[in-house]
Amino acid sequence: MKKYFIMIVPLLFFLISCIGTADTKNNEANIIEKSLQKLDEKDVPETNEGVLIFERYRYYLSQLEKGNAYTDWKEYRNPPVYNPTAFLRMMDIDNIVKITKNAIDGKDAFDGITGLFERAYISDVDQTLDSYIIYVPHSFDPANKYPLLVLLHGYGDSALFNPYSPANMELLKSCEKKGVILVSPCGRQKLPIRRGLYIDDAEIDVLQVMKLVMKYYPVDDTRVYLTGDSMGGFGSYWIGGRHPDLFAAVAPVCGMWSGILGFPCADLDGLKDIPVYIFHNDLDKVVPVSESRTAYEYLKNIGANVKYKEIHVNEEDPWDYKLFDGHNAWDYVYTGTDLLDWFLQYKK
Repeated sequence: MKKYFIMIVPLLFFLISCIGTADTKNNEANIIEKSLQKLDEKDVPETNEGVLIFERYRYYLSQLEKGNAYTDWKEYRNPPVYNPTAFLRMMDIDNIVKITKNAIDGKDAFDGITGLFERAYISDVDQTLDSYIIYVPHSFDPANKYPLLVLLHGYGDSALFNPYSPANMELLKSCEKKGVILVSPCGRQKLPIRRGLYIDDAEIDVLQVMKLVMKYYPVDDTRVYLTGDSMGGFGSYWIGGRHPDLFAAVAPVCGMWSGILGFPCADLDGLKDIPVYIFHNDLDKVVPVSESRTAYEYLKNIGANVKYKEIHVNEEDPWDYKLFDGHNAWDYVYTGTDLLDWFLQYKK
């Protein structure tokens, strides 16, 4: 894992270049404005997903211009501003051209687009603009049915899904290799907690995003899987336990469940009939490893199909322990295809 540590320096340089290049931002803003103008001239409805995603991009670019990128993660903003390196990867120029043409032709705005990108929608919670990150394998064939992996991000990951995280890059490679569609909804994070943390309003958003993905893509509803790390690990316990009919298997990663850290207590009884695979680092200083140990024991005692993997952390490793306080189990869990192989053996 030490090799990932050296990746930080070039990424920082890239981040600085993204923020500091005014001409680039102006060019991108011009492209978005021209696309919106073209859609307006063709009388494409304001509710069209092409219009929505361009409005989302317009907002991001305006915030980048003000220097507001990735500085407000502790409070949910709708739309939230995320890491500009992640955003600039999402806003692919070729995709913008395709989205514009699809919207004008009356198709799904994202028809024919594969790889990693962002889709926008109007939230059922408060009728505001929101979005989700999706990965569609490049081998995608609409005539086939695909497994769906729902990934719940951790607290502070306003990027929804940062493609520059080593673990996330590895997970994308695995989804491509195994032919799995991945979706990462936005977990509203603003306190009080009844507004976020994958409960109440945030839970509604996750369920709405799942319905949208299943509307636009040929998802095999018997092979829908749920995972998440940290706050997303809690969300896996919470949403999985409350909606066991939706998922074939669940994998919480370094998540809490017992009511600590201001989170409510998740109902583990709802997971009794779903295969569960729990992961945690042994020296986690952010979320105590006891959360996963007790969840495993509880589920085992009620007869659930549950597995638990505790990962040993090297206290001398600057990446594993000193940088993340041992709270980076995702680096192990989302690397390679082991997790997807475990998921894919199960159907509803």
